[in-house]
Formats: sequence, C-alpha cells, structure tokens
Amino acid sequence: MEHIEVEVEAILKKDGVLDNNFDDVNQQVVNAYELIKQNANKTSWSRRLVDTESNSATMIGQMPGEGNRRHYHPAWNEWWFILAGKWEFEIDGKAREIVTGDVVFIEKGKIHKITALGDEMAIRLAVSRNDVEHIYTTSSS
Repeated sequence: MEHIEVEVEAILKKDGVLDNNFDDVNQQVVNAYELIKQNANKTSWSRRLVDTESNSATMIGQMPGEGNRRHYHPAWNEWWFILAGKWEFEIDGKAREIVTGDVVFIEKGKIHKITALGDEMAIRLAVSRNDVEHIYTTSSS
C-alpha cells in the first residue's frame, strides 16, 4: 500500500525537522555558510532558499541518526549538494556513505532513504521542486 505526500514543510516535520523556515525565499544572494553558523546550536532545521515554478532548493540540517523516510518520486529527478558532515544514502536498497562536497543525483523512480552519520550535524542542500510527489509505502521507515 502506498500513499502520496507533496507539501515539503509537512514532510520535513514528519521526518523530525521541526524548525522550518519557508519564508523569505528567492533572495538575490544568500550566504550558505552564514546560515549554517546561525543554525549551529539548533537541533534539526531547514531553510527554503529558492522556490520558483521550475525548481526549489532547501538547506536541511539534521543530527546523527536522523534523515528521511524511504520513498521515491515517480516523475522527478532529485539531487543534493552536501555542505557539511556525512550521510548514508540508501538508493534502491544499496547504501553508500556520502561526505562534504559530494553531489548526489537520484533518478526518478529510485527508492531512497537518507540518514545523517557521525557525531555532529550533517547539512545538505536539496534541489527539487515544491510540488514533487513523494511516494511512501506502508513499510517505509
């Protein structure tokens, strides 16, 4: 059994990211490292940087062990730039450690789950679109 979720802020809350800022998007210039510094003492957080008709970009910081639920996107490719820390990206059942500086691309239809690793906050820039369907199965975790 599958269910669909679309609203990104609600999805992030279900994934344990309770401090979300989706206001003040589409600034001409934003310094990612200043945002990281401002949020360094927080638990998990996100900040939407770009939101247009063609794409969106959201910076997400999560603590070790946190991440997202296993899901896929039927009609949208997704990619991330890792700004800090380490992550485990499970893609179609195969796990791989991803580190600061890596760019990760996941083709539409590929089931994936992301988990922060290590002993400090990990931060990723998720590039997608605001209205992308996230398909979860009842066994998603």
